[in-house]
Amino acid sequence: MKNPITYLLVAFMALTSLTSCSSDDDNKTVGSREIRYEITGEFSGQSLDATYTVNNGATNAEVTSLPWSYTFTANADTRAVSFSAGGFGAVPGEKITIKIFQGDTQKASVEGTANSDGIVAVVSNATIN
Repeated sequence: MKNPITYLLVAFMALTSLTSCSSDDDNKTVGSREIRYEITGEFSGQSLDATYTVNNGATNAEVTSLPWSYTFTANADTRAVSFSAGGFGAVPGEKITIKIFQGDTQKASVEGTANSDGIVAVVSNATIN
């Protein structure tokens, strides 16, 4: 982890993973279990990192170019996913958008804009079925 933003994003992801889900639907799997995370937009900064859940565990990746995506098949017991991206050194006003898809269905989309210090941070969560 290269910068303080990454630490903040990882801490947020850890906190959101502590939420519980109802057990009355534990055996119901509906639709595609394919989850895709995407980052699009403009980012000319020094470092952009993505942090995301894969089957109830968090991982991160350095994003070297946009657009960027990562796809995995969720386990039957995975009920929610989290995705965040953050970076520094961007031109103020540059925008990135993070999206979460389940199959072909977009579950979440959040846009972030680099502030006057060139820092951008975006966080999103989605419930999957």
